[in-house]
Amino acid sequence: MKLYDISLRRTGLSISDRLVAARRLDALGVTFVDGGRPARSFYHRASVELRLRAATLIASGGAEDLAALIAAETPAVSIVVQGHGFSVVREAVRQLVRAERRVIVEARDFFDGWLIDPEHALEVVLTAAEAGAETVLLHDTAGKLWPDQIGEIVAAVAETGVPLGFGCEDDGGSAAKQLFAADAGAGLVQGSYAVVRGGLDRGVPPLVHSAEKGIAPVPCPRLEQTVSAQKAIGGVR
Repeated sequence: MKLYDISLRRTGLSISDRLVAARRLDALGVTFVDGGRPARSFYHRASVELRLRAATLIASGGAEDLAALIAAETPAVSIVVQGHGFSVVREAVRQLVRAERRVIVEARDFFDGWLIDPEHALEVVLTAAEAGAETVLLHDTAGKLWPDQIGEIVAAVAETGVPLGFGCEDDGGSAAKQLFAADAGAGLVQGSYAVVRGGLDRGVPPLVHSAEKGIAPVPCPRLEQTVSAQKAIGGVR
């Protein structure tokens, strides 16, 4: 299972501190570090100064940000789609693939859409994959579903063979939802593994073992580095 960190989407840290934070997240073993919307100054400095060993820096934005996503020059990009038609999704992914970017499609409100019209929701996934997306990340944006419901839907979509990811808003059930989604076939799990409160003041293990529910933990790669990384992240201000 691969981990996709979005902590830097939410922070007001300086560019220098964001670069330091990206290095700390790299040390935790995450696969993708999302630097947020494609602000030219951050990604320019990242291209010059940032040398990640395990993680890949990723720029994210909507279909309206295509030019800026390409200009960010990150190896991978995440394009957020929400209520877009098939043609918009298809063309956005194709343009990014033509620009030689690895593409993750983040389908916001996917689960609400599935409850209304499963065939339409499934077509969004298939359209993105056929256009060249390497992963379609199903996002539980409203957070209305229980973890077992998440698992059932992810399992149904996984039958298509499309590589899937899962993301949700941070709440008390996010770890359980991540576990159910991973067990059902999501190979990429999105979350904030460095908690941002005016600074990156602590790192957290990405998935929490729930002894009460009898759910087996899914360990973070190189989890033994978590404690030292937490201390390092705590020094970022």
